[in-house]
Amino acid sequence: MSKYTEHTARAGLAAVGAWVQENGLWDRVEERVRIGQKTIRHTPTDKLLDAMIGILAGGAGVVEVNTRVRPDVGLQRAFGRDGCAEQSTISETLSACTRENVDQMRTAVREILGGHGRCLRHDFGAELLLVDIDMTGMPTGRRPG
Repeated sequence: MSKYTEHTARAGLAAVGAWVQENGLWDRVEERVRIGQKTIRHTPTDKLLDAMIGILAGGAGVVEVNTRVRPDVGLQRAFGRDGCAEQSTISETLSACTRENVDQMRTAVREILGGHGRCLRHDFGAELLLVDIDMTGMPTGRRPG
């Protein structure tokens, strides 16, 4: 059975997950971040990934992982997961993170941005970097007329 036979209502996000997996982006996090917590079923970095998927899926808090990510097997598979940690264990992992873990994550994110992001390649001497963020969820673009 192909790893792409599961179904998801979040196809756009699943495409992002497949791209993240194909490009080994999460591997950087797994290489750098070492959270002092034992593994029973899901590693600490697996739980961080589950939390990130929950955020990308529109979750307002870790508790929403149980309703947004856990039942969505297709989305889990797209990010290379074969299951999803329960929200309480994800919360425990986040609580176990130290300042050093935050610094490790920052290093991993910088490496990912350096290899794949365009913002770090911007020529700030030539012009300012314009970042446009719309938090309203309303349609954007030119208005007719």
